Amino acid sequence: MSNVQVHINDGIRYIELNNQQTKNSLDLQMATDLFQAVRYANEDPDCKAIVFLSSARAFFSSGPALEGLIELSTRQDGPGLLDSVVEKLNKIILEIYESPKLTIAGIHGYAYGGGLNIMLACDYRIAEEKTKFIENFHYMGFTPDLSASYFLPRYIGLSRTMELLLTGRLFTAKEVADWGLFHEVVEKRSVMLERIDQLCRQILQGEGRNLPRMKELLRSSFYSTLEEHLDKEKRYLTDCFKYPEITERLKNVGSLSFIN
Repeated sequence: MSNVQVHINDGIRYIELNNQQTKNSLDLQMATDLFQAVRYANEDPDCKAIVFLSSARAFFSSGPALEGLIELSTRQDGPGLLDSVVEKLNKIILEIYESPKLTIAGIHGYAYGGGLNIMLACDYRIAEEKTKFIENFHYMGFTPDLSASYFLPRYIGLSRTMELLLTGRLFTAKEVADWGLFHEVVEKRSVMLERIDQLCRQILQGEGRNLPRMKELLRSSFYSTLEEHLDKEKRYLTDCFKYPEITERLKNVGSLSFIN
């Protein structure tokens, strides 16, 4: 059985982690199946949005399997095998980050270590308030991986990131609701799922062909000069007039439905 389930509805591709036995542990088979699911979604012209969920109610992902790491630590070829798994997981993160689609993560139950970190590349992240997280690399004897040291400082700041990594403590989505780690923290899973559907319906009313450039503008702003960035904004803006639908879109923008 595949480690992921894929459902498609009105241009939205729902990718659900689906290994109850391992609690969606990030082993090589999970990484392979998840990578293929994301790649197929990115290549599908009919797909407008990708939503990441877990089919289990109690958990999102247990992260790396501790038993597997212990075994690798005793093997001479352990570092090479670990490299293979992490390389595949890194490719998933890049597929999500560079996706031309809208990407949303809906996280509940618990997401430990990499179980959260691989989702940090998503455009929009929602969590159930009781969801538990931990970043205990330091106490496992590891340095941070799977984008933790890249995205966490950008989202929550260097000081808060350092505190989570140094203490390795358990924390909840409710506790960090105003940190910037998640765009929304909601009271329960059913509300989260409803909110994701609302967001997809709202956002997909916009011009989807502009989404990749919108992402690029935001991300490149951190390393381009103001002059360079203004010029890029101008070029992308005037390019929008090449779309034949632009006139009707401008006329009807006032009638669009926006959800708070």
